[in-house]
Amino acid sequence: MDRVVILASGTWEDDEQARRLAASASFVIAADGGFVGALRSAARVDLVVGDLDSIDAAGLDLLSRGSPALQRHSTTKDASDLELALDVALERRPARIDIVGALGGRLDHALTNVHLLERGIDAGTVVRLIDGHQTVAVVAARHGIEDARLGDSVSLIPLSSTARVTTAGLRYPLQAERLVRSASRGVSNVVASLPASVDVSEGRLIVIHTSREVRA
Repeated sequence: MDRVVILASGTWEDDEQARRLAASASFVIAADGGFVGALRSAARVDLVVGDLDSIDAAGLDLLSRGSPALQRHSTTKDASDLELALDVALERRPARIDIVGALGGRLDHALTNVHLLERGIDAGTVVRLIDGHQTVAVVAARHGIEDARLGDSVSLIPLSSTARVTTAGLRYPLQAERLVRSASRGVSNVVASLPASVDVSEGRLIVIHTSREVRA
């Protein structure tokens, strides 16, 4: 499967996980400061995208030698480095884009990064945020919960004002039921049988899968 990995500049929960995801990807993009994390963890990078304001001297020295490739933007840009990197990734039309290091740290950045996942729905590409033991996706159709294990937590949070949801394999089932963004009903469900999946017939839904143990 053609898969692009984006290394973002947020908090990385697991350097080994980032290195493994990058090693198995067809193309790897570092969004500005994500290149610093890549150097620290020895993760492969094919392209760096951003204004370079978060890259240290060692990283800038490597980029000045022409490897990896660089797409530099002005510091007065109107989009975040991660959004710019996601645009580049979507241009490749991969089957999947996995983003590492986009959660943790500042709440405004984390919320924005979750909302950026909607770009994948519009482009017909699965886009996920992977952060140690958590995987976040925004879905508007059927979504299989990959790598689910019994006892894992699954939270379903509407991104639209409401979402109509059917589940399979979860302890507290939903059958074409309406979840409301301003209520907490979909939080902390549990994988009870496999395979587990979520089907959204109306609206858009944030699906957060939290595994009981950290794994790549």
